[in-house]
Amino acid sequence: MIVVLEAVALFGGIQVLRLLGWAPQAGVAWTALVVGVHFVALWPVWREVSILIPGIGLVALGLAGLVMVWTQAVEWVPFVSGVLSGLVLLAGSVFYARKELRALVPR
Repeated sequence: MIVVLEAVALFGGIQVLRLLGWAPQAGVAWTALVVGVHFVALWPVWREVSILIPGIGLVALGLAGLVMVWTQAVEWVPFVSGVLSGLVLLAGSVFYARKELRALVPR
């Protein structure tokens, strides 16, 4: 159910932003926000910090991008909400994979 709501929010939200005349870069920020909210919404189900922390990071970067759309820094939105979001996801994956692999090594 969460994934269905995410898809509706993602694609519906992008269309609404377009109809409201927001800059095209807002779609990148909206995507980061929706994916971040998706992770945060799944936290009560999984109870894993490994999903909560990246989710909060994506929400913050998505919100930052949506604010930046209305500034002279609009061209930086894809970097802030897109590239940095990707780095947050990559860093979270590497950190928690490393943690899990260390737990497998006998001491």
